[in-house]
Amino acid sequence: MSLQTAIGYSRSTARAAAMATRTVVGLQVANAHRSIAQPDARYDVWQQHMKVWARDMLRVFNFDESWASAPPSPGSGGRLIVANHRSPIDIILLLRHFGGCVVSHSAVARWPVLGRAAREAETIFVDRDDTHSGVAAIREIRRRLGDGRTVIVFPEGTTYPGDEVRPMLGGAFAAARGLSVEIVPVGIAYQPGAEFYKESFTRHMARVAAREVTPVALCAGEPRPMEGSRAALTKSLQTEVQDLVDTARQHLDGASATAGRT
Repeated sequence: MSLQTAIGYSRSTARAAAMATRTVVGLQVANAHRSIAQPDARYDVWQQHMKVWARDMLRVFNFDESWASAPPSPGSGGRLIVANHRSPIDIILLLRHFGGCVVSHSAVARWPVLGRAAREAETIFVDRDDTHSGVAAIREIRRRLGDGRTVIVFPEGTTYPGDEVRPMLGGAFAAARGLSVEIVPVGIAYQPGAEFYKESFTRHMARVAAREVTPVALCAGEPRPMEGSRAALTKSLQTEVQDLVDTARQHLDGASATAGRT
């Protein structure tokens, strides 16, 4: 084993232990705080703890995040956050900045440590091969949006390498139809090799944890109302998220070039 490999393994092991400890302890503290809060404050209490947890996870794994646009402003009603999907870390990044809940593949519920956190955070799980699961997810998205909450979706349906934004599934947009909801598109860009693609979750997280630092850039578009047909909106958002990803990539490459000269 080379020295570099040994250092990466040691770093990965330490970070995995820190992630597990902070997640378990954070859940205990959040649940205890929520249990003693007034009923109408419990959701906000949980959201505060979740954002702190997400911030801590980004620090544990040393994610160097930067915005190619102005950071998002707080919402005042139902919001649908629409982003491309490249890594499980996308979930942590968007929860950190937008809060709310995530629509995620049902397999996430079985992931070590983070699966428990996802279940506690009221993640909307969906099995895209099960029609009944998809219908139930759409109903739950609509309920949450109707209650004025934030829902984060990755309409590509799974993770991919590279910057090309694949055709989007329209279920979440059907769920939001007729509601007073704002849609916020977001583009995310990582360095090549940081994506989650054709590997196990455990292997991916071990690779990410072994990196000294993982730069990532985000770019948020202007909030837009839920208007137009589902097909037109789906196509329009695919184009807009692609533009935001391209802007995030330029920002990330520019930051890397600047760092290389210093």
